[in-house]
Amino acid sequence: MNTWTLAVLYAATVCGISSIYAPQPLLPVLARAFGVSEATASLTTTATMLPLGLAPLAYGFFLDAVPAKPLIGASLALLAVCTAGLCLAPDFTWFIAVRVGQGLLVPALLTALMTYLATSSPAASLRRVMAVYIAVTVFGGFFGRFFSGLAAEAFGWEIPFLALAIVLALCAGACLFLPPDGRAAFSPIRLEYAPQVLRKNGFVATYLVVALLFFVFSGMLNLLPFRLGRLEGGYSPLRAGSMYAGYLMGVIACLTSHRFSKRLGGSTRTMALGAAVVIVAAAVFALPSQGAIFASVFVLCSGMFLAHSVAPGVLNGAEGEHKGLVNGLYISFYYSGGALGAYLPGVVLDQFGFGPAAVLLLAAAILAAVVATRLDVEAFSGEAKAR
Repeated sequence: MNTWTLAVLYAATVCGISSIYAPQPLLPVLARAFGVSEATASLTTTATMLPLGLAPLAYGFFLDAVPAKPLIGASLALLAVCTAGLCLAPDFTWFIAVRVGQGLLVPALLTALMTYLATSSPAASLRRVMAVYIAVTVFGGFFGRFFSGLAAEAFGWEIPFLALAIVLALCAGACLFLPPDGRAAFSPIRLEYAPQVLRKNGFVATYLVVALLFFVFSGMLNLLPFRLGRLEGGYSPLRAGSMYAGYLMGVIACLTSHRFSKRLGGSTRTMALGAAVVIVAAAVFALPSQGAIFASVFVLCSGMFLAHSVAPGVLNGAEGEHKGLVNGLYISFYYSGGALGAYLPGVVLDQFGFGPAAVLLLAAAILAAVVATRLDVEAFSGEAKAR
């Protein structure tokens, strides 16, 4: 895969991920602009993540039967239109409707990108390529949040969406020059393939771990701007956007995850370690200090993306035939957890206060660690029996 191809794919990934998270540091601003409550404003994230939890499975079946390249270009072009539409929203209902449209398009883009990379990379470098891809998604999450906070502070909340729409359109044009993906044959769409994939040893547990971790991740980052407003120093779009600087630790975690895997004795142990680190992050986030919140994001991103960066490579390496479906299922589980995490802790915050919301996040992190540890034990005991 040449440098041009990787540059286009990674730029498309950054833009696609940015379109999901750009509104997050602006939630208090959007709540005031549209006259809605904090919990209702949180729906701007949930509205995109909920389709992300459902649509990728359909796209996974589809991508087993057709090439990935056309879907990448089409989804980028339509996503550019939707993102520009956010700037024109006359009310909150319009804004949410457009966000739902984004949520239907982003999974098409991400599933196609993962499938393109998985089918165009040599087997020997597959796990490294997927880890770098995850690192790029991490950077996209940071860039979308930080840029939107910075641009909104300087020019107003509409400008980040307009700028992002322009770059998405440029990426769509660049996709016309991509080579076709590396598959020589395609499979017909058959619903029975999904249970076959899920019955593979460790697949459901791996999907569940990433769903729980992303529940905690999404919940913490959605509560962050509202939590800032309740602490000394207060809230501003730029301050909230800067709080997401911890995302950069996620890039480092992704790029070093395979070293951890070698030292720990396997990818499942790396996932378990990542889940344990997320427990620490949820505990630190509960402390009543802006400094603690800032530090918790660094810890959270280290643990979350340590686990997230190894999981797709493990799953794609274990399934040779239905990679589109494997990646579709992965994104479905991942964003289903994120959609619930983007909304439920906000409801708990509104009804019961920050303490119970923090306890909910901590409990989900502990459950993820327990499942990851059992996955580790089962995987290695299975290897021992095989030997």
